[in-house]
Amino acid sequence: MPEARKRDPIARCGAAIEHKISLWLEQWGLFVARRTLAVFLGSIVLALIMLAGVTRLTSETETENLWTPRGAAVKDDKATYDANFGTGFRGETIYFKSKTGGNILTRDHFEEVLKFDTMYRRNLKVTVEGTEYDFASVCAKARPADAFCLAGGSPLEFIYNIDTHRFDFSTVTSDAALLATINRASIDFTPDGSKETFSLDISNRHDLMSEQVRDGNGQITGATTLKMSWFASRVNDTLNDESCTGKDSEGKEITRISCNPTTVWEDEFEMRVNEEFNRDSKFVFAHVQTASSIGNELSKVIGGDVISLNVGLFLIVLYAILVLGKFHPVLSRSSLAFAGVASVGLAIGGTFGLGGWAGVPQTPVTSTLPFILLGIGVDDMFVLAGALGRAPRHLNPEERIGYMMKTAGTSILITTLTDMLAFALSTTTSFPALSYFCTWATFGILLDFIFQITFFVAACVWDEQRVKIPARDCYCCGFCCAKKGGCCDFCFVDEEVMQKKGCGVPCCCLTCQKDGGYLRGFLKDYYAPTLIKLPVKILVIVVFFGILGMGAYGSTQLTENFSLRFFVPSDSPLNTVFDIQDNEFRTGATSVSVLLDHTKPGAYLHEPSNRLDSPKIAEAMEKFPYFERGSLVDPLFNLTTYVFETADMFPLSPHFFWVPEYAGFDWLARTATIGDRTIYPSTLASDVTLPPPASTVVQGGITSGEWATLRSATYMEGIPADGSFSRGAYIKDTKMFYDVLAHFMTTPQGAGMRSYFAPYEWYEGFTDWIESLPEAEFKDGAFTLDKRRDLSRGMLNDVHNGTARPKHPKKFCEALKYFLNTNETLKAMVDPPLGDEENCYPAMGDYRMSRIGVDMRCRIDEGPCPLSNSTAEVEIMQGSRKAVSDLNSDLNPRAYSFAWLFAEQYAVVRNEALSSIFQAIIAVGVVTIIFISHWWTGLIVVANIAMVLFDIIGVMWLWDVSINSISIVYLVLAIGLAVDYSAHIAHAFMSATGTHDERVVTAITEMGADVAHGAMSTFLAVVVMSASKSYIFILFFRQFFAICLFGFSHGMIFLPVVLSLIGPGSSSDEEHTPKQPEVVSDEKPGIVSMQNPASAEAPGPVNTMGAIQGLQAEGNAYGEAPNLSVATPISSVAAEQRPEYPV
Repeated sequence: MPEARKRDPIARCGAAIEHKISLWLEQWGLFVARRTLAVFLGSIVLALIMLAGVTRLTSETETENLWTPRGAAVKDDKATYDANFGTGFRGETIYFKSKTGGNILTRDHFEEVLKFDTMYRRNLKVTVEGTEYDFASVCAKARPADAFCLAGGSPLEFIYNIDTHRFDFSTVTSDAALLATINRASIDFTPDGSKETFSLDISNRHDLMSEQVRDGNGQITGATTLKMSWFASRVNDTLNDESCTGKDSEGKEITRISCNPTTVWEDEFEMRVNEEFNRDSKFVFAHVQTASSIGNELSKVIGGDVISLNVGLFLIVLYAILVLGKFHPVLSRSSLAFAGVASVGLAIGGTFGLGGWAGVPQTPVTSTLPFILLGIGVDDMFVLAGALGRAPRHLNPEERIGYMMKTAGTSILITTLTDMLAFALSTTTSFPALSYFCTWATFGILLDFIFQITFFVAACVWDEQRVKIPARDCYCCGFCCAKKGGCCDFCFVDEEVMQKKGCGVPCCCLTCQKDGGYLRGFLKDYYAPTLIKLPVKILVIVVFFGILGMGAYGSTQLTENFSLRFFVPSDSPLNTVFDIQDNEFRTGATSVSVLLDHTKPGAYLHEPSNRLDSPKIAEAMEKFPYFERGSLVDPLFNLTTYVFETADMFPLSPHFFWVPEYAGFDWLARTATIGDRTIYPSTLASDVTLPPPASTVVQGGITSGEWATLRSATYMEGIPADGSFSRGAYIKDTKMFYDVLAHFMTTPQGAGMRSYFAPYEWYEGFTDWIESLPEAEFKDGAFTLDKRRDLSRGMLNDVHNGTARPKHPKKFCEALKYFLNTNETLKAMVDPPLGDEENCYPAMGDYRMSRIGVDMRCRIDEGPCPLSNSTAEVEIMQGSRKAVSDLNSDLNPRAYSFAWLFAEQYAVVRNEALSSIFQAIIAVGVVTIIFISHWWTGLIVVANIAMVLFDIIGVMWLWDVSINSISIVYLVLAIGLAVDYSAHIAHAFMSATGTHDERVVTAITEMGADVAHGAMSTFLAVVVMSASKSYIFILFFRQFFAICLFGFSHGMIFLPVVLSLIGPGSSSDEEHTPKQPEVVSDEKPGIVSMQNPASAEAPGPVNTMGAIQGLQAEGNAYGEAPNLSVATPISSVAAEQRPEYPV
């Protein structure tokens, strides 16, 4: 005997571990064979316990909770923004196009747009749990008590009448009149307290018209599309239950609807537009996108993929029956195909249940998990079934199950551990969606292994017992209780049928099959011998390294991108909306807010630091290379502009303000009589129409010359001597500053600035309380607050009725103390507390935060905005943050944009991809090195998987697939699945003996067919996704196709070639066991092929029912059997010790 080669310590350690595990798995197989029913029922009970967790499942669809990296600065900034400026709005966007495709700026088109606005924004109503809701009920407002919804932007604003607060179409008498109104682009109004008429410029509403046509004078004469936006509130977004009842807009009862009235209204609105307006309108077609649209479309896709899953199940069952059903009445194992798929079904159900118990939310990506588990599980099924078919025939059914688990159990354990570790390590990623998916996948792969070695192995035991009977491949006869003459008697096979050896009998569609199957024979006789030829090896090396080069180049060309299109089917009407947005309204501008903190002393809104630092911050943003000229919105700058633009030095009307000069005024004596009307100072400008010339000199009965003026040295600092505008001018008195600021936000010029200031909670509660009081005199003991507006009283009230602020400093202090004493929580928020002085005012001011708004262009140079612009978006995000943080201001400025929820992904996606891939490869390497028994083989497998990964990346580049948190999921999946194909071959190679080429042939012969069947079943599990209309599922199919193609080809072509050239010695070389006869798989009785010819004395094969029964009658055939720990040539076994059924 030649001297055995000594293996290195790592190899010996790996071999020892593998030996221990294989023995444990063998003992487990024997245990299942002895306690089959208990294990079977136990697996069912476990599945039911897991499945109960489905009732606890949750889902997550919010962008920032899925695709934005954990710990990203934008998450904290968004939380700050939401807490101070609201949680944002639910956008409802409508694009109007002419049905003829022509100019939409005609009277007829505008009239239908107005009809649309009236039908839906004003009149559409739904009922939820008995409460009726229209858009005004669910729209977003600057403050909950506001009467008006926040305006999103509408081309109808060109015909808006500010006095009636309605769109007035009466002035649009012709197409020319409409165009004149559009080109004028202004709204005229006379604000309270002013004798002037102002024109509010709304020329920015021209941006709501795409592909404009202009004449030689620059006047707009045509456009192709109109854009309208509405803002709905997010107040009800926490109402996620879908068990409510209600009525649609036609009063029809509806059940199982969302308890969120906003989403119910949105769904009804979208449905009515598509089914009603677009059908009946004559001139205009409306394309709608609501805040619910994408989620609704994705739900349709997921619902449709339930059907796809069933189709995939059918294809796999059919394929498994064809593979395991050997067209033989006894040795066919088609019933195992059903059992194998059923075990995968238990794993899928258990996975979703376990996710519910663990509180891991479902995401749009997890809907692909059943297909993945189906492919992996059926792959394991084929490996186990293949090993069972290769088990020596001289073993009894119990020992054959042990053999199956000892050989194939180790193999599927390797792939299970590598897959699990690859996904488990990737749960540490900063991308929540990827982390959730990897958690789900870890659960699923673990449960798949558990149910394979319990439920499926139990089914294998019963199937072996059926073969021993022998009985037809009829599942009811697989149970150990089945006896001839019982209810399943029709399943039993007669001796005559057995003697025909399965050939030409009615159950056979083919003639006698090749031993072990045609595929195994092809691999052994043709494929493997061809592969080990030197020219073929050279060709394989050249081709695969060429593909690797393509993949390496492609990896440098991938770009980052993420789009909402990913969640919408390709045939969805939303794609038309996206096309309009990208092609007609894509400015590429990123709206950025600089958040300014006013909660600390020295940074209060009314203090000098704010007046000095705020202009510096605005200037820093204006100097940023991507800054969009003219887009800066600085609310304090706008306030100062308003103060300087107001006529007559900004009269401080006593209707709105109180100053010390008014302390001794006799207001009753200061009246005016106009005809038969007595006008008092408290009269609003809109309450009376004064005839000329009085209308030009008086306002509310008092001439403007009677008022004190704000723009004077008494109340302001920093006013130039010539009275010209100065950005540095400011109001000296704290209360007066906040009075003017609050008043400014009630005017048309300043109404839009309300969303730029975040009041303290105590201040908001205080003004809401005053606003809730009736316009009467409130009394509580000694405290009074007069809100009356009675023209006959001849006196002023205590409150600015537009701002809900007491005008007199003393009254303000008194009212605030009264209110805070009724709410200790809000009182504690006033820090430092109010003083004892009668004119007290909170030192912190009224607002805790403000913001400056700017727009950033999509590119520094001129040119169209690219659809994918991740590099610029990251530069804008990082550059904006640096620009404001470098100022070291006490205002703690932070740049924020909602769009950065995606940009944060772009900034780290490459690093995250590399990290996840590296961790997965390390996990694969560690497991394969330990279990394959040699570190060099493990490294070859790892290198092979790395090449597979590069090949897949190259195909991603060819398919124009971008790097994002969705594609990373499938790259990690590629590592987990690719190792399956390589590990089986490498493990078989290390277990084989002989020369390198002989071991390659043996490995391919033993495992090649199972690997091929596993790859095909995996492909069949997802091939139905090729017809999907969702990006997620199309990408899923493409990635899976690439995984199957490159994983299988590397495992079956490249890896064997490399192992034949540089593979290590066999893990069995130390034993030098004699060459054993080939073990064939579930061949038909009487069709036996031995590697070594049987001795002349050996009797022929046992292939008749009589012979089988005769052997059974001889008693315990295993009592004195030779050592069966290894396969024993049948020729060396005494006749009386031969197996009970054919070899």
